[in-house]
Amino acid sequence: MAKKKRKVNTKRIAIVALIPVVCITLLIANFTSIRLSIKGYHKEDKKVVLKLEKEDIKDILQYDQIIDISKWDKVKNDAHYLLYDEYYRASKKSVKKVVYYIDSYYERMEDLNYLGYTKNVLFKNSDVYTISNMDTLISANVPYKKAKKYLAVKGAQIQDIKKYVDSGLSPLKAVLQVSYPGIDSSKKDSRSYTIENPEDTLILIKNGFSVPSDYVPKDLRDVNIPYETEVGQLRDEAATALEKMYKDGLKQGYSIAIKSSYRSYDTQLAVYNEYFAMYDAAYAASLVSIPGSSEHQCGLSVDLTSQSVMNGEYGTFGETPDYNWVEQNAYKYGFILRFPENTGDRTGATNEPWHFRYVGKEAAKEIHDKGWILEDYIEHHGFTYNLRLN
Repeated sequence: MAKKKRKVNTKRIAIVALIPVVCITLLIANFTSIRLSIKGYHKEDKKVVLKLEKEDIKDILQYDQIIDISKWDKVKNDAHYLLYDEYYRASKKSVKKVVYYIDSYYERMEDLNYLGYTKNVLFKNSDVYTISNMDTLISANVPYKKAKKYLAVKGAQIQDIKKYVDSGLSPLKAVLQVSYPGIDSSKKDSRSYTIENPEDTLILIKNGFSVPSDYVPKDLRDVNIPYETEVGQLRDEAATALEKMYKDGLKQGYSIAIKSSYRSYDTQLAVYNEYFAMYDAAYAASLVSIPGSSEHQCGLSVDLTSQSVMNGEYGTFGETPDYNWVEQNAYKYGFILRFPENTGDRTGATNEPWHFRYVGKEAAKEIHDKGWILEDYIEHHGFTYNLRLN
């Protein structure tokens, strides 16, 4: 008897065959979501990421950090999450500032990339590469390859980049001559600058070059030598050097003392107003510095006198043997006579034989040996700090 042929259930076979197809399709459709889950993104952040352009999603998946999406969505933004995170890690600025900077940068990114200003270049020093300065670089149309040697000079001003390149001068000379003719006070300059690192012992502080009004040196301390009216204060390094100079002078029969040292911005302002109340503007301006541009605020300058002056043996420090000894030996301790005779046109100050400035032994020796003033040193070596155009 022949066996009965079993009826094939084609519908069931079709369903069974379809299952892996559906699974694969679902897997493919959700592959990106799965990868985001594996990377560590939670449900809500995944929803946001999956709405981005494919290239943006790809970059986020390849990024070696997990981006806190919700953090950036606390403020209105253009959804450049990867750039937000990269810049935040480089700058540590607030969420609001990061979003503003990146959204503004993104609008200019194509032009900046064309000139060679990559995000790595910009993010590392975004305090210099502000949005305004980005616009200046784009307008100047100077490729980063040409500009970078000038921008590497301390104190370089981005708005002058085209002039630097066109000058044909070496980077240091270009920056100093184009942006800082006022180093030499005899050259009139309408610009004024704020010193961004007042702690630097080589700062040039004078009219046109000031420190912030709220700047107070962190390491101010009393100087342990005699004083005329009130205890003198200097920064620790300068105070230690002055104490050693005082002790060495005593051994040779000289006795120096402090007449004046650190002066706060408020003290400068009071003196400034007093002089302008007493004298006409032109004369007063020749006698007193604009508040914020006095070396005394940096805690590195001291007006000296001597025991012989305080005893009434001499009228002024400049006519004493003590002055002669200090003038010849100050450099050994890191001090220079800041305003020597016949330099007033360049320093912007009249001769002050009592005013000594601490710059450190190395710089002081070079200034002494070459018969320079601080302006000469800066014109030769350049700045060791950055300056902000006011």
